[in-house]
Amino acid sequence: MIQPNQTIGFITGGQLGQMMIQSFLPFRQNEKILILDGNKDFPCAPYANEVFIGSSKDFNSVLEFGKKCDTIILEFEHVNADALQELENLGKKVFCQAKYIKIIQNKGIQKDFYTKNNIPTSKYIKIKNKQEFLELAKNNKIEFPVMQKTFLDGYDGGGVTKINSLADINTKGFDAESIIEECINITREFSLICGRDQHGNEFEYPLIEQFFHEKTNIVDCITSHCEININTQSQVDAIAKKILTSFTGAGLWAVELFLDTSGNVLVNEIAPRVHNSGHQSIEGNYCSQFEQYMRIALGYSIGNTAEIKPSITLNLLGAENHIGAVKYIGIENAMNMKNVAVHLYGKISTKPNRKMGHVTVTRNTLDECWKVIKILKNTIKIISE
Repeated sequence: MIQPNQTIGFITGGQLGQMMIQSFLPFRQNEKILILDGNKDFPCAPYANEVFIGSSKDFNSVLEFGKKCDTIILEFEHVNADALQELENLGKKVFCQAKYIKIIQNKGIQKDFYTKNNIPTSKYIKIKNKQEFLELAKNNKIEFPVMQKTFLDGYDGGGVTKINSLADINTKGFDAESIIEECINITREFSLICGRDQHGNEFEYPLIEQFFHEKTNIVDCITSHCEININTQSQVDAIAKKILTSFTGAGLWAVELFLDTSGNVLVNEIAPRVHNSGHQSIEGNYCSQFEQYMRIALGYSIGNTAEIKPSITLNLLGAENHIGAVKYIGIENAMNMKNVAVHLYGKISTKPNRKMGHVTVTRNTLDECWKVIKILKNTIKIISE
């Protein structure tokens, strides 16, 4: 049931929330928008009817904020899940549901969830601290190289490190609860965006391919589709079915996938929300991931996920060695290019590798898009004043 004039609460107010709000403006019915964030300088601020300053990890901040809302939408998963559960008990609609947030926000629980539900993933063990890691390695229980990922708060490459030797544990390892994963020989990385609306209708976007910065492990470019063989597609379809069977509620799931050298498709991580890998859907698909998520949260039926034209998104990151008030170079040149859409997030300051915006190119083929992306990489720079 669609409820006009309701109060929608966003936790938190970054660029993902900004694009969600922008996507539903054409069908907005006087909904009031509230935002909980750690400060007042965030991308969603111009769209907010009211801003509340508080931590998304604090029980009372989340609970008291949520009580003022009818529907609560999470911009990312690092939110106090106990408060979300209490809000659901009070009859509030929360996207994504607290029981799934508790699974996703802890990498140890998340990996166990894959195993329990026969979702293919890399081999792993769990450790409590660095000392346990060292003891396992000294007793030849670890076959290097491995990836260490902390249970909590890791994203955009944070909380993740490659360990090549016993010595690396001391110099590079985290002294925290972690999973230790075998290193996969990765040939390609994909993103599967799928989900379900409140009426039980399911959807799946064309498989997205991701290309990462070698040093930062942050996404550099995303393509709106990719060429894969029948075997790979059948594995992706099977994973999508298992994800939607395992997560039974309404929501949107962005599933990061690895393709290894043996042709196996493995799940790396799942985000229970709109994702950086779906930015190109604003221009490249009939219904963007952002509009889709708003449709789900507000009770509408799902939109058309089909591709309009091939597209590639280039993420715009703050340049190395630049911290302070932001200065954009080459943006006007990009805006003057045909079928190039510039999205700046309204952040007033930059720092190395901070996500400041993105640019999406649409053309008749991906090859044509790549040619323009190469030009844009040499055109746009984000520095400090």
